Amino acid sequence: MKYKLENILCICLLLAMQGEFTSFYNASIFIKVRAAYFRRLKLIHGNNIPSHDTLRRIFLFLDADELRDAMLQHISLIINKITARVLKQDQDKTSLISKEGPAINGSEQKTDLRNINVFNLLDSFTSVCQTSGLLDDKEPEIPAFERILQSYNLSNTMVSADALHCQIKTLESIHQRKGMYTLTVNENQLPKQEHIKEVMRLNEKKCQSFNFNQGHYEIFLIDHKLTVDDFPHAKAYVRMLSYKRTGKPDCSPVEQYFVSSASNPELIMAAIDSREEIVGGFDCLTDDFLKEESCTFMDKHAIKVMAVFNNIAYGLYRLASAIFNDGSMAETRIRWQNCPEKMLSKLAPKLEKQNLTILLKQNMRGMHRGGGKA
Repeated sequence: MKYKLENILCICLLLAMQGEFTSFYNASIFIKVRAAYFRRLKLIHGNNIPSHDTLRRIFLFLDADELRDAMLQHISLIINKITARVLKQDQDKTSLISKEGPAINGSEQKTDLRNINVFNLLDSFTSVCQTSGLLDDKEPEIPAFERILQSYNLSNTMVSADALHCQIKTLESIHQRKGMYTLTVNENQLPKQEHIKEVMRLNEKKCQSFNFNQGHYEIFLIDHKLTVDDFPHAKAYVRMLSYKRTGKPDCSPVEQYFVSSASNPELIMAAIDSREEIVGGFDCLTDDFLKEESCTFMDKHAIKVMAVFNNIAYGLYRLASAIFNDGSMAETRIRWQNCPEKMLSKLAPKLEKQNLTILLKQNMRGMHRGGGKA
């Protein structure tokens, strides 16, 4: 049997958007049961239904990086076009977010290999996943993150990540590539965190106080010569208390501490807030709906291609949520998960409307900011 590659890719994207792309076997069964649906879309013809072996062979020969770049090129052009006049000049930054993804549980079946984690780097203003890497279970994430950063031009870029990546070597690498950083400092780096607390206590009167998007921030712009106790190239220490989960049973706001090499408080708060929103939304969709933790792909290459489709699906849902103004991204996903092709057909014509920039400014999560100086 012969199949058009573009048809197979379209089928896989629709499967990802419906949360059914967890294995080649599950994908083949879904295509078989919903054959009439795919025939209506002219993606399969007659009884020529791709088997799980066919899908697997195709994935083994696809170049995941080229597939990602080809798909992201079009999505990035769309997003850049409609958001070019939305971002404020001082927020026209790309915030790269590190995230150790879920283990792909099938990777150790029938082999001696450990499970594999998907490692993603996202642009927090557009929610586009810039790259996905793979890590064998227990493989260090820190050097992988540093290695990926080496492939980026970090000029005019804010890099944000969790405390795991608050490493001297990583900070130096970001600075050498002319980037900025805003990173979490937690109890795992207790001496550094205690140093931040002490510096902020001694300079309490110099700390600036802000209320920003349901969070209270205290920011000290460092005015002393850095010592060995400070982070290299640091310009600000931050204490933040988030109230976003106020009213929920498990709400227990705790102080969080950050270090930044930027001196613009609004930019620092935007980086912290964007990372919190993106990571929460990305985790929710990929783990809960796209079911990456339930995936049973066993081949590393196939896992990377699968991650590309899931990341594209995430970007499309987030873009649609902003454009349609129909509630949270979770609500958008529920509304369209059984007919993603209708969402895409509704999305396409709106991308050409010039007033879409206003709609995005009002509704794009990660761009609409509230609060100000207290």
